[in-house]
Amino acid sequence: MHISDQTWKDMNMDQVFARINTCASLTGEEMLGELLREPVSLTRTLKEPFGDDTELKRRDGLIRYFDSHTEISKAYRERLSEIGRDIKKPLRSTVGELAALEIKSSLPHILCAVFGCFAISMIFISPSIGLLIFLVSLVINIPVYFKRKSETGEYISCFSHIIKAYHASSLMLRVKDDEEKEYRKELKTAVKLLSPVVRGSFLLTAGRGLTGGLINMILDYLRIYFHIDLIKFNSMQKKVVEHRQEIERMFSVLGEIDAFIAVAAYRRSLPFWCVPEFSDEAQISFHAKRLYHPLLQNPVSSDIEASVKGVLITGSNASGKSTFLRSAALAAILGQSIATVCAESFSGARFYVVSSMAVTDDIMSGSSYYMSEIRALKQVIDICEKDVPVLCFVDEVLKGTNTIERIAASSEILKSLERENVICFAATHDIELTSMLRQSYDNYHFEEEITDDEVIFPYELKKGEAKSRNAIRLLSIMGYDASITESAERRARIFEETGEWKSP
Repeated sequence: MHISDQTWKDMNMDQVFARINTCASLTGEEMLGELLREPVSLTRTLKEPFGDDTELKRRDGLIRYFDSHTEISKAYRERLSEIGRDIKKPLRSTVGELAALEIKSSLPHILCAVFGCFAISMIFISPSIGLLIFLVSLVINIPVYFKRKSETGEYISCFSHIIKAYHASSLMLRVKDDEEKEYRKELKTAVKLLSPVVRGSFLLTAGRGLTGGLINMILDYLRIYFHIDLIKFNSMQKKVVEHRQEIERMFSVLGEIDAFIAVAAYRRSLPFWCVPEFSDEAQISFHAKRLYHPLLQNPVSSDIEASVKGVLITGSNASGKSTFLRSAALAAILGQSIATVCAESFSGARFYVVSSMAVTDDIMSGSSYYMSEIRALKQVIDICEKDVPVLCFVDEVLKGTNTIERIAASSEILKSLERENVICFAATHDIELTSMLRQSYDNYHFEEEITDDEVIFPYELKKGEAKSRNAIRLLSIMGYDASITESAERRARIFEETGEWKSP
């Protein structure tokens, strides 16, 4: 399952990632992002047996291990931090680009190096002739060097990262660990295979440019004249291509270790959490007890059960509807990626998670809010038509259009999501939908408490549909003129009595 860009944005996943991320290396950050973007894939359709949870159990086991072995985790993080973050592109794509780069012969650079040595030796034999040959060698060697250097320069940081990861792996294997975990076996294999790749790598990575210290300056001049780093680059490139799978696997293992240590720390920071329990029943379901949102400092928890019907939530603005939808979606996403749910208990199916919530208009393409919204909803409907369990979230259906058409179209869209393979969570201001969709959705609501001069939102999810309408009352509390609020009250009351909008 891949979390779409729309769902990622809807669920504020950048902030969720930042909340979890305490990784010591870029490798760990990339792996954590990949885990969240690609929750454990579904291994069944509705007509096939449910797959086992081996991968999630493996992840949970490692997270618990790092949580209970703090000294080992600390030692690993110290080694991982040495890998650093000094690379601009994702590591895997960079390794792939390096493998795709044309491998060129080192013969021209070897000839330049030999010619350079000959020129220097001639200076001691015949200074005048030797100096002339040396000048000729400069005219030849320097342009040839910089031409190839311009093609390879952006990949040097990739080599540097590979070398640092290799050394970090070697040092991590020296950390005393009583349990011979599978990841240590993989690191041992990688270190053994990659030893020839990094041998002599200082010729490629040493030095800090022509403005560095004296030794670095000397080394840089030697590399420019004798093409030492280019010869080494070509040699290492061939070996990287040969051992690409081992290199990528090494980064994956290091990334997992770093990411799982971060998740262990994340779990400790939560007020409470649980490992999800996935059901193998044919009827898909979603059950959570004391579910809460991980980004809130003092969250109010909610209980929710959904199986045969979807969930329709009503309530005023700022009452908690959207936050609850995100809490439920994050339960499925985090449960299926890092085996951690912000709830006392959670069980259900493994879902594709899709949403249409934080939709915006696109001024660059000329798309209106309504066009962007119906396009996002169509993507949700298309995914729901697949024969796999889908958990979808829709916030304020079609709020970009007029009331009559919104209610008519919203009711049909939400009704179309009443499928055997779909559980839909939807939030709306339109009370009319609660009665229109009663056969398809269970009604829940949030409500506020209004005093003479204050609005209090308890954020408690309650069964049933919302009964109160307080939007006009809120205008009064916020200081709007009484003539506005009183006229609005009368106009609303006339509409409720007659079904027509008339002047009060």
